[in-house]
Amino acid sequence: MSFSFKKWRSFINESKLRVFDFDDTLVKTASKVKVTYPDGTTEDLSSEEYAKQGEALQNKYDFSEFKKVISPQEIEKVTNILRNVVNADPGGREIVILSARQPAAEAAIKKYLEEIGIDTSKIDIVLVGDAHPLAKSDWIENKIKEGANDILFLDDAGKNVQAVLDLKKEYPHVKIDARQVKYAGELPEKDLTKQVDPEVVDMIVNSVELPVRAMYLFGTFAAPPEEQKRGEHGHSEEEDKDIWVQLSSKYDHAAMSEIRSHWESSPQYKKLRQMGYDVRLASNDEAVTTPNIPLTKDLL
Repeated sequence: MSFSFKKWRSFINESKLRVFDFDDTLVKTASKVKVTYPDGTTEDLSSEEYAKQGEALQNKYDFSEFKKVISPQEIEKVTNILRNVVNADPGGREIVILSARQPAAEAAIKKYLEEIGIDTSKIDIVLVGDAHPLAKSDWIENKIKEGANDILFLDDAGKNVQAVLDLKKEYPHVKIDARQVKYAGELPEKDLTKQVDPEVVDMIVNSVELPVRAMYLFGTFAAPPEEQKRGEHGHSEEEDKDIWVQLSSKYDHAAMSEIRSHWESSPQYKKLRQMGYDVRLASNDEAVTTPNIPLTKDLL
């Protein structure tokens, strides 16, 4: 009877902790760690390269690019797990993004997760500012001491995973499932020469006075008749700087003509033209054909 009571008490007091690394686990970015060696030479390392190489006291490291989420590529095999966890019954479950990034990156991480449709109100973002494996395992150990007894930990770095698995020795009563996920390598390398400064993307979103569904660089829309005079597919001659902005709502021909006219007479449009970007607006139902490079995730 005593054993059964203890088992039942353990069940009703179950405290689940679901922990996800960010870089190369949920998303692959173009952010680099800038390393300056004692002889003055420099090198840019990806987050994966930096994790493998580690830090040396004689080198100087610049992590400023990790304050932003630069040219993100979603790792859907893991973000889908996160979505399922977020959408599950929240009873007794804590969901955490646990990253070696500095606290200054929190706003950028939160913004990116929301852009790909993940509800961040149910997620704690913890930025330890330290790439040493013990930084994450120590944080998880503290959660165990607070009562967490069912832990899932996903990270691309084997050293981090092993450090968490080592906690089993001291806490054998705690269920710890730590897994190394290595899906980032399956993603194609982005041609960064074709990317647009994220600040330009933000400028467009803030300037267009209508809800934006998505943006595309090098996208080809089925152009309306009044646009066809600009080229076979409605593009200007400098096609490599065309940005199509697809609006969230559907508009008929007359409404889109009025919207485009208003946009192209605005000071924001003229400023972007001076910067070398021809920003074109399109209704929600105008067809998109490949190839195109999404600048913002489709929010619908």
